[in-house]
Amino acid sequence: MVNHKLFLLILLLGFLSCEDDNASFETMMQKENIRFQAMPGGAMMYYKLPSDANVFAINARYTDSRGVDVLKTGGYGGDSIFMNGFTSSRKNVPVSITLVNHRNEESLPINMTFDTQDSAPYAFFETVKVASSWEGFQVTYNTPEEVSGMVHIFYLGTNPLTRKEDTLLLKSSPIVKGGDTLLFSLQQPRPKNTVVIRTEDYGGYRVRQEVWKDVNAYFSEKYILTPENFIDVNDLSIEDDYYKTGVEYLFDGDLKGIKRKNAWNDDEIYTFLAGPWAYGAPFIIDLKEKKIPAMLRVYGILNMYLWWPSDIWNDAYITKIPCDVVVYGGNELDGDESSWTKIGSYYQDPATSGKDTWAWPCSDANWSNIIYKTTDIEEMDPAYMEISFPAESQTEYRYLKLQINNTYLYQSDDPEELYGVNDLEYITMHELEVYIKKD
Repeated sequence: MVNHKLFLLILLLGFLSCEDDNASFETMMQKENIRFQAMPGGAMMYYKLPSDANVFAINARYTDSRGVDVLKTGGYGGDSIFMNGFTSSRKNVPVSITLVNHRNEESLPINMTFDTQDSAPYAFFETVKVASSWEGFQVTYNTPEEVSGMVHIFYLGTNPLTRKEDTLLLKSSPIVKGGDTLLFSLQQPRPKNTVVIRTEDYGGYRVRQEVWKDVNAYFSEKYILTPENFIDVNDLSIEDDYYKTGVEYLFDGDLKGIKRKNAWNDDEIYTFLAGPWAYGAPFIIDLKEKKIPAMLRVYGILNMYLWWPSDIWNDAYITKIPCDVVVYGGNELDGDESSWTKIGSYYQDPATSGKDTWAWPCSDANWSNIIYKTTDIEEMDPAYMEISFPAESQTEYRYLKLQINNTYLYQSDDPEELYGVNDLEYITMHELEVYIKKD
């Protein structure tokens, strides 16, 4: 009998202990100590915990846009919690807020609401534009400073495996802070294209998708240029028979520098060189009649570990290669500045890390990729800077004015090592090509 009474006593004490464990404590969060600020993809909850030794943390419970119940926890080590999990903007999202003590007991809840802003993958479609381009299409978009999520770009084409029409992936990339312009030349050219753009969050969930139909594609062809098409307005071209520099080498078809590689004399460059004081000087291409320009390319000599003669080159070829170029179109050769229209440009900071420049295969500092044999250079791709002109305008110009405003600094593999500054503002272009709209 005694043992039976002892058992009942222990059972009663255990029951009372369980009741105590599940009990809530009396301290409650005050609404005036909480505020919300709508943010892309959610809201920031700012809180101020009471000065109470019993309070250990704060809990916030809400349901996100996918119907998932979310618990967020904060403590004295911070003053804010990000309430994420939303795609499009929402108003008056319910949230239940409790305080927590060291025994993980929660206070009675207070109920509030918060608003959210469109997430970056959703707001992406508020600025994105799909436009016609050469051999394909282009995608441009702008974004705020805070971005997240991925963008996937497809077009409607023929699946090479099934031989049936399918949406073919062109590019997947993170959404870029500030925006981007993406050009796509398609492997399967069509006069009109269907473009599909899809975004997703970093959790892998699809956020939004839109389709653009009948996007025109325009096709280009190379316009054959000769020295007669080139007008050196300020007479800056260095025409030198010994060093083999001059306008004639700008249009001789040597895109990589093979002539120089095969030269008997290391002093012979076989390229175009202009200066001094060539920065900002106009070089004009006369197309002889009005054409719709598509793009312009400037090529460089590939790195063949050859001597660069004279004080002009200063053993630093890359310091003469353009990094800041503007192209204008016009129909009056002797017109004032107002008669020229800016139609394209290319810009990189002169101190850009060598490996991130279009001219890295040409750089004297590219020790890991030196070309020693002519057979090797024949197998390599040329290095060029391309400036694409707007396809949708379809504006005709007879003249293109090329203005080079700056050149690269010399860089080794160490991005802090800069030298060979081009103080006298010489510029070089190994080959110059212009493409126009194909008839």
